[in-house]
Amino acid sequence: MIETLGAEGSRIHVDGTVIEIPAAQPEALVDPTGCGDAYRAGILYGIAHGWDWERTGRVAAILGALKIGHRGGQNHPVDRERVAAQYHRQFGDYPW
Repeated sequence: MIETLGAEGSRIHVDGTVIEIPAAQPEALVDPTGCGDAYRAGILYGIAHGWDWERTGRVAAILGALKIGHRGGQNHPVDRERVAAQYHRQFGDYPW
């Protein structure tokens, strides 16, 4: 189970353990429409690649933070370099 908590981050419940995922700080607060979808896209990406839950949740948080900085549900640019740079700024390492 996944709990999304907005600016408070999220919690991933798996195998009796709760993994706390901090919120990624967005560059701007423009429009929350689609942030949950962007977050879940990160979760699905991590699952599809066999990642651990912490890295998966952090990528999900980055995707949500990138989305909130743009108006509309799908009007935000996303590419590997941008996600990796934001991940590094937020969490100190790289997702890939």
